[in-house]
Amino acid sequence: MSPSVPSNSRPPTTAEVAADFTDLWRRGEFRAAGDKYWAEDVVSIEPHDLPDGTAAVCRGIEAVRAKIQRWLATHGIEDVDLDGPFITGDHFAVFIDMLIAHAGKRIPHDQIVVFSVRDGRITEERHFYD
Repeated sequence: MSPSVPSNSRPPTTAEVAADFTDLWRRGEFRAAGDKYWAEDVVSIEPHDLPDGTAAVCRGIEAVRAKIQRWLATHGIEDVDLDGPFITGDHFAVFIDMLIAHAGKRIPHDQIVVFSVRDGRITEERHFYD
């Protein structure tokens, strides 16, 4: 679902997308952030295939939504600390430190996510972690 933008207004800038998207993440509203800002043709890139069988590269908003849904169904986020956004041109980055609950364990997880923005929409998100 994309926010409607009146025809006489401009799309949000990369800085505006970055600020609002990151604020939504800080509040734990990960799905809402994606629904608000992902482009229909968004691409999400992980360093490797995920343990649940999700491919490292997901293309299209429905595939990315399904990836997030599967991850959130099996992982609890107990704590999250975000640093950023750091903006340059049509990109922004967010540094994330999380404590996640998975399979009865509490696991620290940190990553960097770099987002590409076009016409007020996130067209790519690239995750970096070990």
